[in-house]
Amino acid sequence: MSTERYLYISYFAALAGGVALACGLAALLAGPLRRAAVLRPIGTVVRRAFPVWLLLAVLLGFMSVSYIDCAHEDYADVLADGEHLVRKTQDQAVAMMRYAAIGLVVWGMVVMLLLYASARARRAKTAKARKVPDCPNNPRRSTAGLGGAR
Repeated sequence: MSTERYLYISYFAALAGGVALACGLAALLAGPLRRAAVLRPIGTVVRRAFPVWLLLAVLLGFMSVSYIDCAHEDYADVLADGEHLVRKTQDQAVAMMRYAAIGLVVWGMVVMLLLYASARARRAKTAKARKVPDCPNNPRRSTAGLGGAR
């Protein structure tokens, strides 16, 4: 196989692998994310944007690798060195995985903030529902230490 054909095949195979990685991660984490996104307006946006976020992270990692460097200044130099092509294809795979991992960590922080806001809203709602009005005839009124009299 010629190096130019290897370049085309490895380039698009790496791209397909990265897209498959993003889609697989999005499908794998769709259920837990659906259960975690409990705040309706924001949770729906977060859940629907997750696959796009992962895909963009992987594509950014894919495009962050350049075949041109100090030893290979033009396209002919790149094609002449087969080892360089293999190394750069491996670099692309590593960069896509790295960017996907960074994307997952950032998205995990977003979901963590969403869960924190949801728990805080739920706590405020239950605290408001449990609040007992201060009525003189209320038997649950706090009269600790006063023998029942205020």
